Amino acid sequence: MKQNDVRPMAGFVLGASVLCGFVLTLFAMSMCAFAVLMGKLPAEQINLWADLCLAAGSLFAAFFAARHARTWQPLWGIAAGMMLFGCLVLLSLAWFGEPVRLPRLLINAILALACAAGGGALGAKRRRRRKYRK
Repeated sequence: MKQNDVRPMAGFVLGASVLCGFVLTLFAMSMCAFAVLMGKLPAEQINLWADLCLAAGSLFAAFFAARHARTWQPLWGIAAGMMLFGCLVLLSLAWFGEPVRLPRLLINAILALACAAGGGALGAKRRRRRKYRK
């Protein structure tokens, strides 16, 4: 018997993956902030921890999008990672009101793009391998 390859619509895939990545990123950032407040992590390395949280969220969002997309899985992964980055930039501009440093923003954008590309490739590879199992 053939299994039906029913995949959700593109808007649902992108929205759900960005939402999951957003929640994961904010949760990881809040845990790192709590660890810094408790003295478990050095406060001088807060940029590194924020970058790691962004990378993990972008990777997860891209993996989820690529795994559930119908076609062009890596492209959907990259789109999910960039949408996650855009949402985080909008949140930071609206919430904190701090001045934005363009070099730091570009570093974070490149990091999110690289992690999204990796997550999209991993998600597409995982989907193909799983698709041909009996």
